[in-house]
Amino acid sequence: MPVSVPPPLVVRPCFQQDLEFIQLIYAHHVLTGTGTFETEPPSLDEMTARWGNVVQKGWPFVVASPQNDLSRVLGFAYAVQFRDRAAYAQTFEVSVYVAPTTLRQGAGALMLTEVLLALSQDGARQALAVIGDSANAASIGLHAKLGFRHVGTMKNVGEKFGRLLDAVIMQRGIAAPAPKE
Repeated sequence: MPVSVPPPLVVRPCFQQDLEFIQLIYAHHVLTGTGTFETEPPSLDEMTARWGNVVQKGWPFVVASPQNDLSRVLGFAYAVQFRDRAAYAQTFEVSVYVAPTTLRQGAGALMLTEVLLALSQDGARQALAVIGDSANAASIGLHAKLGFRHVGTMKNVGEKFGRLLDAVIMQRGIAAPAPKE
């Protein structure tokens, strides 16, 4: 029996019409995983407000779609300023979530690479990932693959599904783009 090969993926900007898919993907992670410490899935209105806040500020928010159906959303990634203070203006926290049917197919790496490229082009200096659950090997591995390094673990800062959870902090510098000739 032939092995099914997933279609090639395209990373593109997230549009408002994508937000229903994004809300469903994120709700799955909220309800079943420890990668986010939210315990109640945000509504579509809340997700729309969050997306609006990111894109209004010109920060990257992307989705992955199959090349043969750009209306489908298989995951999303975005970056927000790490803290709302002027001194953090060039430091961003990145987030990436993939649909459960698309895990370990490269969508997360493609989207996160695109977010890091956009941050680089905007002059950002540092990217941080605050990863829920120190046992979240997939997310830790994804970030390590893309050059993030472990810089700390906050012990027992979250509680979900009756478990105390750590948060892992990973960081990488963002190189400035090469000058155009």
